[in-house]
Amino acid sequence: MSFSQIVIIISLISFLVVGLVVKRSSMKSYSEFTMKRGGLGWFTIACGISMTYAGGAAILTTASIGYSFKWYALIDPIALLIGLLITILLFNKYRDNKGTTISELLSFDNKAMNVLTGIVTSFTFILIVAAQFVALSKLLAPYFPSVNPLLITFFVSTGIFSYVFFGGFNSVTKTDILQYILITIFLVLPMLFFALFMADNQVAAGNTHSFVAMPIDYIILFSIPIVFTPLSQDINLRVKSAKNSRQGKLGLMIGGLFYLSITLAAAYVGVYMGKHGIALSDPEQAIPIFFKDAFPKLGFFAIIATLSAIVSSLDSYTLNSITSISNDIIRPLSTRNDNPPRNIKIAAIITYILAMAIALFFNKVLALSMTSLLVYISVLLPISMANILKLKGSQIFVMTIVEILFIVMVEVTKIELSPKAIVYPVFGCSISLVFWLINTLYHGNKTK
Repeated sequence: MSFSQIVIIISLISFLVVGLVVKRSSMKSYSEFTMKRGGLGWFTIACGISMTYAGGAAILTTASIGYSFKWYALIDPIALLIGLLITILLFNKYRDNKGTTISELLSFDNKAMNVLTGIVTSFTFILIVAAQFVALSKLLAPYFPSVNPLLITFFVSTGIFSYVFFGGFNSVTKTDILQYILITIFLVLPMLFFALFMADNQVAAGNTHSFVAMPIDYIILFSIPIVFTPLSQDINLRVKSAKNSRQGKLGLMIGGLFYLSITLAAAYVGVYMGKHGIALSDPEQAIPIFFKDAFPKLGFFAIIATLSAIVSSLDSYTLNSITSISNDIIRPLSTRNDNPPRNIKIAAIITYILAMAIALFFNKVLALSMTSLLVYISVLLPISMANILKLKGSQIFVMTIVEILFIVMVEVTKIELSPKAIVYPVFGCSISLVFWLINTLYHGNKTK
């Protein structure tokens, strides 16, 4: 067994140990399992925010985007910072609201609408988990060539699911701290050292490589965090778990800066390789290949850093998915008395099976990540607008069904609509405005 393999295995075991030794979150209620009200300081929140969004899928794709589109890769972290600023402006609204999930946060007066929102959010979280599964396979396979990538993904993901299931929110937040420290040591600092002292000494590969301007569709997609972040279940949980408003707001802003430093390091890898004409058959392999060339004896640095990010996103979105499925779907649809421990167990099994199945059939990290964000904002943005307009739950349900059918029809028939990240939400918001206009005219006539 090589040194790199040993280091990777030790890192994985450390995540598992830290995740399992912490005090377990109670399964007596969904909120106790998925958050810790008044329990988090700014540093824990900052680590959680940065590591959740800097998942391994994001790191691999950021380097890939830098390789193709140069510094357009920084659109995403800038959008996230703007989204966090919006969250800070609305901070007290999150704190005053008792909802755990997005469905509860939006708080509908219609059971079917609550379930439908739960299905949409759960589907999005499962897509993100699946993207991390794919990222795991792509990252570790070159270092364990004799092992089937599916087996690698299975064993690693099973371990992560274990500590999320047993430890809940406590495990996720404690591993966030370890993961942030590792990614700073093994990615951010090495890249800073390389940029300052080694970059000018490297010889160009001699291949021609041209950067291109990022298409408008991509620019819009990578700007989604402006909307996604304030509507994020993960943000909601961490805001409510902050010790106080000062700790919470500070944690959000520092977390955004942590994330910026991580994505900047990843983007630099892609931009550097593109400038030096280094050929890549798969741009999502930019970081592993870069570290093997730039730091021949320390190539495992990239693996530990990216692995930390993958595990962080995987455990955070696994927790989100389990909570959403158990609280928003199983609980309201169950004919038996509410049983949080039972429902949480069922939700964990559903999350694992569906995410693994999706990962097997759709082996593209960027495609899964972008699809998840597109679905999320396309459906939830119109729902949020309808909520602001104070539409009835039944009206929002009809509007959302129409919106989903519209998206499915466009995707199945492959109708060219561009940019989808604007067309889809605008279509849904237009329907909500129609309902609002009907309500306004109806009440206006009724008062005459």
